[in-house]
This record gives sequence, C-alpha cells and structure tokens, in this order.
Amino acid sequence: MSPTQTSQVADIEPGQLLNELEQRQDDVLEQLDALDSQLQEVLRGLGVTLEDDLDEDLV
Repeated sequence: MSPTQTSQVADIEPGQLLNELEQRQDDVLEQLDALDSQLQEVLRGLGVTLEDDLDEDLV
C-alpha cells in the first residue's frame, strides 16, 4: 500500500481519494475484527476471560 504520488493527485477525480481512503479504512477495520475474534478464541481456549470494565486499582 503505497501512498498516492503527488503527481497523480491532479489526475484523480474529486472524491476518488476520499473513497479510496474510506475503503482502506473499512478493510483495516474488518481485519481488526477478524483478529479480535481470533484472539478471543485463543483466550477462551486458554480459559482466560476478559472483563469489559477495567479494575480501577489496576489502571
């Protein structure tokens, strides 16, 4: 994923760059969700459970 070259920016239609960035963001968020699911599965296999609320004494 290389950034768009400055010389190419003039050739891009209005909104195209934003659409590309939004698509990349969506792709990354999907990957993060998949990784989170895998992590939760591994932790369950180890018998580890996570609490939604952090213990204030630990922070």
